[in-house]
Amino acid sequence: MKKTRHIKLFSHNDLDGFGAPVLITTLAPYLFKDVEFDLTTCSAGNLDRELSYWFRQPDIARFTDVYIMDMTPDSEYSFQQLEQRFANHWLIFDHHESEEELRARYRTNCIKPLDEGKNPSAVSLVFDWLSQKPEFSKVPQDIQAKVAELVELIRAYDTWDWQNDPLMSPEERTAADELNQLFWFYPLSKSKSFVESVFATGWEDYRQANELLVSTLNGRRQRYLDKHLKNVETCELEGRTFGVVYASDYKSEIAHALLKRYDVDAALVIDGHSVSLRSNGRLDVAKFAAEYFGGGGHADSAGGKLDVEPLKIAEQAVIDSMRQHATLNADVAKQNSNEKASLADQLDPEMAAKLAALFGE
Repeated sequence: MKKTRHIKLFSHNDLDGFGAPVLITTLAPYLFKDVEFDLTTCSAGNLDRELSYWFRQPDIARFTDVYIMDMTPDSEYSFQQLEQRFANHWLIFDHHESEEELRARYRTNCIKPLDEGKNPSAVSLVFDWLSQKPEFSKVPQDIQAKVAELVELIRAYDTWDWQNDPLMSPEERTAADELNQLFWFYPLSKSKSFVESVFATGWEDYRQANELLVSTLNGRRQRYLDKHLKNVETCELEGRTFGVVYASDYKSEIAHALLKRYDVDAALVIDGHSVSLRSNGRLDVAKFAAEYFGGGGHADSAGGKLDVEPLKIAEQAVIDSMRQHATLNADVAKQNSNEKASLADQLDPEMAAKLAALFGE
């Protein structure tokens, strides 16, 4: 009886981040016999913390390989631990330009796209890698076609080619958009099971079965965009212009619509402690995000962390406004009382008595 191998997976928690490991597990029956996968997903900027925690776990020795998808470690400690513990048995499937120099130092462990002319994403890098395995020919043709279509839709949306590639068909653009909408409709706890369901079913069948939900989401998104784009603020910094808006949902879509509606170099969509940046090619937002928000990403699509909490600032502004109104009301009341007392002082006792009798006071 063959001994079971264990492979650890780390990935981002967006559609591309979940798509990459689910692609592996979907094809595992054909490509990874006697292998069990253990997945940890995390948000941007938290990979090194997750790795550091995992390196200290007592059962780490049971894992033979480590695959990191849609993210690159920022800490030299993380790379040292990967090298010492797993030698040539760790791989990175990442495509973000902001970490390109880091990956270049470990190029033998970082997967490159087969087609250098196409913008890669994590799921497309995984697909390229898997398709080169000799066992890939064992994957049935219908399954190959289904996963290839999903890989392309996820890649197109994640790289924003669904908007920027003039050769992409309207049908592909719509499908990429709708798939991403469905992904974000479900809570994070259901993200993995959603992606697994789509990969198991195939996009066309899944889309047909959920047509009413897709239509409802399209309408809800349009109303959300129309409402929030009324509150855009524009500013200029170091000769660059920006459109800034607060929104907790549909960040990419709002940023893209903002760039179309306003003549600015970049769109900043803020929410909680995070900021999402999008550009129309006039500004490298990955560099801008790294400099101003400790983030990174792509030249036209990036993200970072805020030093302030916009919602708390807004709440405090409301509290301060109420206190100012309360102080003003108190001052007005005091002034009116003083004026009334002053008038009474100016009247002789006989006239004051007559007025009191007349007004019932």
